[in-house]
Formats: sequence, C-alpha cells, structure tokens
Amino acid sequence: MTSPVDTSVKWARSSMPGAPTLPRTAGALIALLDALLVNGWGQQTASSVVVAGGVATATFPTDHAAAKHAVVLVDGVTGALTALNGEQKVTAVAPNVIKWATEAADGTATGTITVKMAPAGFNKPFSGTNLAAYKSAHPASHGQYLRINDTTANYARAVGYENMTAISTGTGLFPSAAQLNGGYYWGKDEDPAGTGNAPYLFASDGRTFYLCVQSSFNYYSGNARAHQALVFGDLVPESPGGDPFATVIAGGVDTNWAAAGGTYVWDYWSSDYLVAVPRGVSGAGTAVRGATHCDLNLGFLTDLPNPITGAIPMGRVLYHDTTASFPRASFPGVQFGPCPSAEKLIDAHAILDMPDGRSFVSTFCLSTVNANSGLKAVLIDITGPWR
Repeated sequence: MTSPVDTSVKWARSSMPGAPTLPRTAGALIALLDALLVNGWGQQTASSVVVAGGVATATFPTDHAAAKHAVVLVDGVTGALTALNGEQKVTAVAPNVIKWATEAADGTATGTITVKMAPAGFNKPFSGTNLAAYKSAHPASHGQYLRINDTTANYARAVGYENMTAISTGTGLFPSAAQLNGGYYWGKDEDPAGTGNAPYLFASDGRTFYLCVQSSFNYYSGNARAHQALVFGDLVPESPGGDPFATVIAGGVDTNWAAAGGTYVWDYWSSDYLVAVPRGVSGAGTAVRGATHCDLNLGFLTDLPNPITGAIPMGRVLYHDTTASFPRASFPGVQFGPCPSAEKLIDAHAILDMPDGRSFVSTFCLSTVNANSGLKAVLIDITGPWR
C-alpha cells in the first residue's frame, strides 16, 4: 500500500546507529553512495509489528537506525497486513522502536519482517574497480549519468555524462575535460592527515542528491564546522516549458577540495568554477560552468533570529549560466541562510520542525558573497515533495 504521507525524500546522517561510514580509503565513497542511492542500509528483522489506530509500531532486538521523518523500506509481511510492505515514513522513534502512519487495519503482522533505510532510487548501470556510474531511476529524470572515480584515498573525482555505454565510455561530459579534466574533487575524511570517518548529511528526492561532508577547512565556530557540498541531479527549471539540460554537478576544483570550493557551492557568485551543467539554456553546445547565489540577500544583518518575525531568514539557491544572466533554475529542497552566526542557534544535522508542518535538517557552509564572520545555515527539506 502507498504510504498516506509523501515518501519521496530520503535522508540520513552519519550519527544514525549503524550508518554506513566514509573513511579515508579508496572505494569508500562508492560504498557509501551504493548504500544511500541504490541498496539501502541498516536492515533489521522486526520482533513484532502491530497496527493500532492508523499507527504501525515496529519493535526490534536492538536500536534501529531510523530517525523521525526518515523513510524505511518494509518487506516480508504476509497475511492480512501486506499493506505494510513498501516505503513508510517514520513518525516517531524510541529505544528499539519506530512508528509510522498507515491505512492498514488494526492487528499484528505476520511473516519474517525486515525493515531497512530506503535507498534514494538510483541505478548503478556501470562499474569497475573503484569506479561507478549512477543514474536516477525516476521516470521524470533528465537522464544524465554521474561517474565516480574513487581510486584515491583522500578524495574521489566526479563528472557528469549526458550518455554512457560503459564505465569509461560516454559523451557529453560536464564539466568538460577542457574545463576541469577528471571532474570535481569529492573529499572524504575531515582531516587530511587523519584516519577517522567523516561526518556527513545526505538527502535526495530520487532525482537530485546532496551529500554534505564535514570538510577539512579549519573553520570552527560554536559546535559546527563547514561542510562541503557534493551535489548531483536535476534542478527545478525556471522555464515553464522545462529544461532537460538543467542537471547540475558540484564540488571542489582541486586537491584542496574543502577550502577551495566545496564549502562555497551554495552561494558562489563566480562563473567557471564550482557547478556545471551539460549544456546552456538554449540546449546547444557543450558543458557550462555557472554560478550560484541566494535570492535573499540579508547577509550583513547580524541579529538572529529576525527580531520582528522570530524566524531565521532563508532563501532559494539559484543557478545561473553566467553572472550576467537571469537565473535558470533553483536547487530543489534547499534553503540557504546567508546571515552570519546561524550555528549559534542551530545544531549541525539537527531536525527542525517548522510551524507550517514542514521539517528540515541542517548543515553549514561558507559564503564568498557574504564573507563576514560566521557560518551560514543550509536547511534541507525532509518533508517533501521537493518539486
């Protein structure tokens, strides 16, 4: 049975029990992306699943990975309550227990019932040794591919393709080889000299994903650090007729991947740098490296929250082919807070339930447009849908 609430947005954070890790080793990023995008993770067999009054309660021998608003994939229910199978959105958690809304009848489920964190909904059509290609399985996807070369310990290389026929064969690279040979740098461990696992935040609606990795940029403020943004997928076109080439890839531009780009992706008003799409807005030509900015420019106001409304000012993240062009598209599911010192009010990777019923999860970045002191907040919608 289809869930009574939207399950299109999948999200995860590295602090969840049993979450896949991102160590500083070759192949580690591909293993993480396989879990988050394609396979799911954290599978457990439930001790029991009971439905009462439109709420399903699953109990496990040990604590489950899921957090509130996460999407799980239920399988193995037999008998009268097979409607419980499929994607379900978690409404509450307790030790060893998760709950979700359901339209199934009251009763106790039968069968060997497994519950895991649901994958985002991407395919992995091609692979090699520490190489992988991913493509959205969503029927409305623009259809471009993401290729990951994960043969280096400290970082991977990421590039988009319009078409691929094998793991190292394809056409329409973005960025092109002339723009940035090998693609963007997607970093791993937060400390270039360390061996630990990098903290991360992930979210996707099946067409676009954001993997925000705590970077090695030496910027401490409060309880947060800047996160590099590893991004791939379809933007939301400004054109009412659609835009099949408004698919973005973003990351760092050199081996200093965190300090030189990754943390600035959300608001970098400079073309030919941190973001690329396969073609310009006309649909002709080859890859374009554009610019991003927030449509709410309150960056030098230092009072947070807004003393009048009580809210933290947030705006859309917009993509432009050039700094002289109108915005072409927006990043789905993301709100950016250019105001400084947001980390003094918000914890990293925290769930924020808003008065309008939508919920967001937080991360932080730096902004070159507003370089005054303080981290800037990035809030990612985990309610959905994004478009």
